[in-house]
Amino acid sequence: MKCIRSKRVVGAVIGAALVVASSVALAAPALAQPAPAVNTAANAKSECNTATETAVVPVYVLNRDTAPIDVRATTRFGDHKISKIAPGKAFYHRFETGKGAVPAGTVSIAAYKWENGKGHYATSTVSYAAASCVVNPRLETSVTDTDRDGRINSATVRNVGAHPVDARISGPAGSTAQRLAPGASFTVTDPADLSPVAVFTAYKVVDGTPYFTSVTKRP
Repeated sequence: MKCIRSKRVVGAVIGAALVVASSVALAAPALAQPAPAVNTAANAKSECNTATETAVVPVYVLNRDTAPIDVRATTRFGDHKISKIAPGKAFYHRFETGKGAVPAGTVSIAAYKWENGKGHYATSTVSYAAASCVVNPRLETSVTDTDRDGRINSATVRNVGAHPVDARISGPAGSTAQRLAPGASFTVTDPADLSPVAVFTAYKVVDGTPYFTSVTKRP
Protein backbone atom coordinates (compact mmCIF):
# COMPACT_ATOMS: atom_id res chain seq x y z
CA MET A 1 0.00 0.00 0.00
CA LYS A 2 2.83 2.38 0.83
CA CYS A 3 4.41 1.74 -2.58
CA ILE A 4 1.15 2.48 -4.39
CA ARG A 5 0.62 5.70 -2.47
CA SER A 6 4.19 6.82 -3.23
CA LYS A 7 3.61 6.27 -6.94
CA ARG A 8 0.41 8.31 -6.80
CA VAL A 9 2.20 11.17 -5.05
CA VAL A 10 5.01 11.16 -7.59
CA GLY A 11 2.48 11.09 -10.45
CA ALA A 12 0.59 14.02 -8.98
CA VAL A 13 3.78 16.06 -8.67
CA ILE A 14 4.77 15.32 -12.26
CA GLY A 15 1.26 16.21 -13.49
CA ALA A 16 1.35 19.52 -11.61
CA ALA A 17 4.73 20.31 -13.11
CA LEU A 18 3.37 19.66 -16.60
CA VAL A 19 0.40 21.98 -15.95
CA VAL A 20 2.72 24.75 -14.73
CA ALA A 21 5.01 24.32 -17.74
CA SER A 22 2.02 24.44 -20.07
CA SER A 23 0.71 27.61 -18.40
CA VAL A 24 4.08 29.30 -18.74
CA ALA A 25 4.23 28.46 -22.45
CA LEU A 26 0.75 29.92 -23.06
CA ALA A 27 1.63 33.12 -21.22
CA ALA A 28 4.66 33.87 -23.41
CA PRO A 29 4.44 37.36 -25.01
CA ALA A 30 3.42 37.65 -28.69
CA LEU A 31 6.11 38.41 -31.22
CA ALA A 32 6.38 42.07 -32.24
CA GLN A 33 4.99 42.93 -35.68
CA PRO A 34 7.66 43.72 -38.28
CA ALA A 35 8.09 47.35 -39.27
CA PRO A 36 6.52 48.29 -42.64
CA ALA A 37 8.82 48.12 -45.65
CA VAL A 38 8.01 51.80 -46.33
CA ASN A 39 6.93 53.94 -43.37
CA THR A 40 3.99 56.24 -44.20
CA ALA A 41 0.94 57.77 -42.51
CA ALA A 42 -2.15 58.28 -44.68
CA ASN A 43 -5.70 59.56 -44.41
CA ALA A 44 -8.63 60.41 -46.68
CA LYS A 45 -11.97 62.15 -46.29
CA SER A 46 -14.95 63.27 -48.35
CA GLU A 47 -16.08 66.88 -48.66
CA CYS A 48 -18.25 69.05 -50.90
CA ASN A 49 -17.27 71.55 -53.57
CA THR A 50 -20.06 74.06 -52.93
CA ALA A 51 -19.58 75.80 -56.29
CA THR A 52 -20.17 72.63 -58.32
CA GLU A 53 -22.25 70.73 -55.72
CA THR A 54 -20.06 67.67 -56.22
CA ALA A 55 -18.10 65.47 -53.84
CA VAL A 56 -14.32 65.67 -53.52
CA VAL A 57 -12.01 63.09 -51.89
CA PRO A 58 -8.74 64.64 -50.62
CA VAL A 59 -5.94 62.14 -49.88
CA TYR A 60 -2.89 62.86 -47.69
CA VAL A 61 0.18 60.62 -47.34
CA LEU A 62 3.11 61.61 -45.09
CA ASN A 63 6.58 60.16 -45.71
CA ARG A 64 7.74 58.97 -42.27
CA ASP A 65 10.61 57.02 -43.76
CA THR A 66 14.33 57.81 -43.92
CA ALA A 67 14.50 57.86 -47.73
CA PRO A 68 12.57 59.58 -50.53
CA ILE A 69 9.50 57.62 -51.64
CA ASP A 70 7.13 57.33 -54.60
CA VAL A 71 3.42 57.25 -53.77
CA ARG A 72 0.41 56.24 -55.84
CA ALA A 73 -3.15 56.70 -54.54
CA THR A 74 -5.90 54.77 -56.32
CA THR A 75 -9.63 55.49 -55.97
CA ARG A 76 -12.76 54.58 -57.89
CA PHE A 77 -12.46 58.07 -59.42
CA GLY A 78 -8.94 57.60 -60.77
CA ASP A 79 -5.38 57.47 -59.49
CA HIS A 80 -2.54 59.91 -58.94
CA LYS A 81 1.21 59.44 -58.45
CA ILE A 82 3.96 61.66 -57.03
CA SER A 83 7.65 60.67 -57.08
CA LYS A 84 10.60 61.44 -54.82
CA ILE A 85 8.73 62.73 -51.77
CA ALA A 86 11.42 63.68 -49.25
CA PRO A 87 11.35 62.38 -45.66
CA GLY A 88 8.95 64.47 -43.60
CA LYS A 89 7.14 65.77 -46.70
CA ALA A 90 3.71 64.71 -47.92
CA PHE A 91 1.65 63.66 -50.93
CA TYR A 92 -1.66 65.55 -51.24
CA HIS A 93 -4.24 65.26 -54.00
CA ARG A 94 -7.93 66.13 -54.31
CA PHE A 95 -9.90 63.63 -56.38
CA GLU A 96 -12.82 65.37 -58.10
CA THR A 97 -15.58 62.77 -58.28
CA GLY A 98 -17.91 64.71 -60.57
CA LYS A 99 -20.82 63.26 -58.59
CA GLY A 100 -23.35 64.97 -56.38
CA ALA A 101 -23.21 62.13 -53.86
CA VAL A 102 -20.75 59.31 -53.14
CA PRO A 103 -21.01 56.31 -50.81
CA ALA A 104 -18.37 55.53 -48.22
CA GLY A 105 -15.27 54.04 -49.82
CA THR A 106 -11.57 53.32 -49.60
CA VAL A 107 -8.33 54.58 -51.13
CA SER A 108 -5.45 52.20 -51.89
CA ILE A 109 -2.01 53.62 -51.10
CA ALA A 110 1.13 52.14 -52.68
CA ALA A 111 4.55 53.40 -51.54
CA TYR A 112 8.00 52.54 -52.93
CA LYS A 113 11.57 53.43 -51.99
CA TRP A 114 15.12 52.48 -53.02
CA GLU A 115 17.49 52.23 -50.08
CA ASN A 116 20.81 50.47 -49.44
CA GLY A 117 20.78 48.96 -52.90
CA LYS A 118 17.32 47.44 -52.52
CA GLY A 119 13.78 48.32 -53.52
CA HIS A 120 11.08 48.31 -50.84
CA TYR A 121 7.33 48.31 -51.45
CA ALA A 122 4.32 48.65 -49.13
CA THR A 123 0.56 49.00 -49.54
CA SER A 124 -2.19 50.24 -47.23
CA THR A 125 -5.85 51.26 -47.35
CA VAL A 126 -7.63 54.29 -45.86
CA SER A 127 -11.37 54.95 -45.67
CA TYR A 128 -13.59 57.98 -46.26
CA ALA A 129 -17.23 58.62 -45.32
CA ALA A 130 -20.22 59.04 -47.62
CA ALA A 131 -21.06 62.56 -48.81
CA SER A 132 -24.15 64.22 -50.32
CA CYS A 133 -23.45 67.61 -51.87
CA VAL A 134 -26.45 68.59 -54.02
CA VAL A 135 -28.62 71.31 -52.48
CA ASN A 136 -31.95 72.93 -53.38
CA PRO A 137 -31.84 75.44 -56.27
CA ARG A 138 -29.95 78.59 -55.30
CA LEU A 139 -31.52 81.80 -56.55
CA GLU A 140 -30.58 85.46 -56.55
CA THR A 141 -33.83 87.46 -56.61
CA SER A 142 -34.80 91.14 -56.71
CA VAL A 143 -37.87 93.36 -57.23
CA THR A 144 -38.24 97.04 -58.12
CA ASP A 145 -40.94 99.52 -57.15
CA THR A 146 -40.04 102.52 -59.27
CA ASP A 147 -42.94 104.76 -58.22
CA ARG A 148 -42.83 103.62 -54.57
CA ASP A 149 -46.51 102.75 -54.43
CA GLY A 150 -45.96 99.38 -52.76
CA ARG A 151 -46.53 97.44 -55.98
CA ILE A 152 -43.88 95.71 -58.10
CA ASN A 153 -42.85 97.12 -61.46
CA SER A 154 -40.36 94.35 -62.29
CA ALA A 155 -38.87 91.18 -60.81
CA THR A 156 -35.62 89.37 -61.67
CA VAL A 157 -34.37 85.89 -60.85
CA ARG A 158 -30.86 84.51 -61.44
CA ASN A 159 -29.70 80.91 -61.10
CA VAL A 160 -26.58 80.94 -58.92
CA GLY A 161 -26.50 77.17 -58.41
CA ALA A 162 -24.56 74.45 -60.19
CA HIS A 163 -27.38 72.88 -62.24
CA PRO A 164 -30.00 74.06 -64.76
CA VAL A 165 -33.34 74.84 -63.12
CA ASP A 166 -36.92 75.48 -64.17
CA ALA A 167 -37.56 78.91 -62.63
CA ARG A 168 -40.86 80.76 -62.31
CA ILE A 169 -41.88 84.28 -61.24
CA SER A 170 -45.48 84.59 -60.05
CA GLY A 171 -47.28 87.81 -59.17
CA PRO A 172 -46.07 90.57 -61.46
CA ALA A 173 -47.72 90.16 -64.89
CA GLY A 174 -49.22 86.82 -63.89
CA SER A 175 -46.85 83.85 -64.00
CA THR A 176 -43.78 83.43 -66.20
CA ALA A 177 -41.41 80.43 -66.35
CA GLN A 178 -38.06 79.83 -68.03
CA ARG A 179 -35.37 77.19 -67.91
CA LEU A 180 -32.18 78.78 -66.60
CA ALA A 181 -28.65 77.48 -67.03
CA PRO A 182 -26.21 78.18 -64.19
CA GLY A 183 -25.54 81.94 -64.15
CA ALA A 184 -28.51 82.79 -66.40
CA SER A 185 -31.38 85.10 -65.41
CA PHE A 186 -34.65 86.57 -66.65
CA THR A 187 -36.78 89.60 -65.74
CA VAL A 188 -40.54 90.12 -65.74
CA THR A 189 -42.01 93.64 -66.02
CA ASP A 190 -45.56 94.56 -65.04
CA PRO A 191 -46.85 97.70 -66.83
CA ALA A 192 -50.11 97.39 -64.89
CA ASP A 193 -48.17 97.78 -61.63
CA LEU A 194 -50.69 95.67 -59.69
CA SER A 195 -48.87 93.04 -57.61
CA PRO A 196 -47.56 93.80 -54.10
CA VAL A 197 -45.64 90.51 -53.93
CA ALA A 198 -43.48 88.29 -56.17
CA VAL A 199 -43.02 84.56 -55.62
CA PHE A 200 -39.89 82.97 -57.10
CA THR A 201 -39.75 79.18 -57.45
CA ALA A 202 -37.22 76.82 -58.98
CA TYR A 203 -37.14 73.09 -59.57
CA LYS A 204 -34.42 70.65 -60.66
CA VAL A 205 -33.77 66.91 -60.79
CA VAL A 206 -30.26 65.56 -60.15
CA ASP A 207 -29.50 61.83 -60.34
CA GLY A 208 -33.21 61.09 -60.13
CA THR A 209 -33.80 63.19 -56.99
CA PRO A 210 -36.00 66.34 -57.17
CA TYR A 211 -35.04 69.61 -55.46
CA PHE A 212 -37.23 72.69 -54.98
CA THR A 213 -36.88 76.29 -53.76
CA SER A 214 -39.47 79.00 -53.11
CA VAL A 215 -38.72 82.65 -52.23
CA THR A 216 -41.23 85.46 -51.60
CA LYS A 217 -40.32 89.14 -51.96
CA ARG A 218 -42.06 92.46 -51.48
CA PRO A 219 -40.91 95.96 -52.46
